[in-house]
Amino acid sequence: MQSVPEFWRGSLRATGIVVGFFPIAMSFGAIAAQTGVSQLAAMGMSVWVFAGASQFAAIEAVRQDLSAVSIVLTILIINLRHIPMSLAAQKNYRPFGKVKQFILSHGIVDETFALELSEETHSFAYYLGMHLCCWAAWVIGTGLGGWLGVQLPEQWLAFALPALFLCLLCNSLKQHWSREIMIALGVGIALVLLTQPWGATGVLLSILAVAAIASLLSQEKQSGGTKP
Repeated sequence: MQSVPEFWRGSLRATGIVVGFFPIAMSFGAIAAQTGVSQLAAMGMSVWVFAGASQFAAIEAVRQDLSAVSIVLTILIINLRHIPMSLAAQKNYRPFGKVKQFILSHGIVDETFALELSEETHSFAYYLGMHLCCWAAWVIGTGLGGWLGVQLPEQWLAFALPALFLCLLCNSLKQHWSREIMIALGVGIALVLLTQPWGATGVLLSILAVAAIASLLSQEKQSGGTKP
């Protein structure tokens, strides 16, 4: 029965992430509702996709009436960072079977990934508690946001997408200033200013570019760190 306290220990460890997830998930649900996406569909996206940045981008693409292919490609490009993240997390998940690894892989997001790599290896129950707690907060927050979204003026929600990326940026800056953060920040500001006349399309392109640059810089840093 050791797995039960381990599960709750992992859940408690994720409390800080949950506090940050909830308002952002509610913003996503509210924006989805304002865009015309049903509450059930928005919650379904949070259940299966579970990736905040790509979900916001997908809703913006729906708002602009882009094709399904464009929406899927946008989500795939933004989520490319999950490939190196999953490879790095493999060292923690290696002791578990394939089924357990598959279950945990769905819960790998930026925040849980950062926590897991900063700690020693834990049990499957510990990781499951952490991932399930974060996932549930995101799904429930989406549902509440979808219910509130139809009752809020649309202009009240315009801050949500920029707020998400400011939140992620501040979370990184709290830890340390690095060359990678400075480059990504500089490129992001430049792209937003340059593409401002394009409106939401410019913001979307800036997000994609910064995500790609951050992923490349992260891979370069990891490969550089392994050299003797």
